[in-house]
This record gives sequence, structure tokens and C-alpha cells, in this order.
Amino acid sequence: MREAGIYSVMSRRFNKPTTTVDYCQRLNLIRHLPEANAWSMDITYLKLSNGQWVYLASTLDLRTHQILAHQISATMDTKLVVTTLQRSLSTDKKPNYLHTDMGSQFTSFGFENLLNRHKIDHSYSTLGHPYDHAKIESFHSLLKREMIYQFRFPSIAHLILDVSKYIHWFNDERISVANRKTKVA
Repeated sequence: MREAGIYSVMSRRFNKPTTTVDYCQRLNLIRHLPEANAWSMDITYLKLSNGQWVYLASTLDLRTHQILAHQISATMDTKLVVTTLQRSLSTDKKPNYLHTDMGSQFTSFGFENLLNRHKIDHSYSTLGHPYDHAKIESFHSLLKREMIYQFRFPSIAHLILDVSKYIHWFNDERISVANRKTKVA
């Protein structure tokens, strides 16, 4: 591998800010519905080269394995997830279910109200079990390994542009074993 110039890309470990959940466990509605018309949303932490944390919210269609919408913000608040979900709803047919973790942004009144207005049932991951949320977690892990850890981002504007390019590549060009919508040429 060394002669061919091939090397491993190892993820760097870092200490991200911690969060707590002050709610009782809510239902995982899609656990036994693998073919459900469902989307998944999550937030991940990204670090700029100056040490500032920024936050990426993404919506993943669990059937097509495509990112429907994303948003990057300097603050991790309800507005971040509401805006991301609104973008998703404007570009694709609404799902029957939306699966998230139990973070405060996803259990907020504003977010729950948006789901209720669109008649989307909210499904939750079990506390402490990221495997309930594996597909969106996997996407965020790929994004970090294939792009984020490879470069330094001096500003949020640089990060927004490069993440948008990566997601376009991920949705349209990256080789995947997942079933995808077929494109008509």
C-alpha cells in the first residue's frame, strides 16, 4: 500500500460539548417498521480551524438513503432543526414518520408543532442507544471521515460550501450498495 501511495485515514478523537436529556423515554414508532415511509434527522458537531464549534442538522430519507436537506449554524437551537425540516418538506413528499433522538431541539414545542401541522408522527431513539439512529449517524460519520477531517475550515462560510458539495456528491455520485431512486436520463 505504501508503494502505491495508499494510506488509512483515521478519525481524530475530540471532546465535544456534552448535552443532557430531561425527558422520559418516548416511543420508537419505526422499530418494527423497516419499510415505513420515514425520514431521520440528527445534529452533529463540526469544528472550525479556530476551535469554534458549529452544528450540522441533516434530514435523511430512510428509503432512498439520500440527504433531503441540511443546515449549518453557529448555534444549536430549535431554529436549526425547524429550518432543516422545512427545507426537507419543501423538496420532497412528506413522510409518515420522522425519527430523531430525544435532544431538546427535537422535543421542543416549535419542532413538535411543525410535525403536528404536517401530520407527521414523531419516532424517537431509545436513550443511550445510537444504533436506533444508525443510518443518519453513519452518514455524519462518513461526512467527517471522507471530508471534514481531511481539510481545515477557516470560516463557517467555507464549511457551508464544502458540506453542500459533499452532500451533492453523496446523493448523486458516490457509489453505494443501498437501493436508490433510479434516474431517468
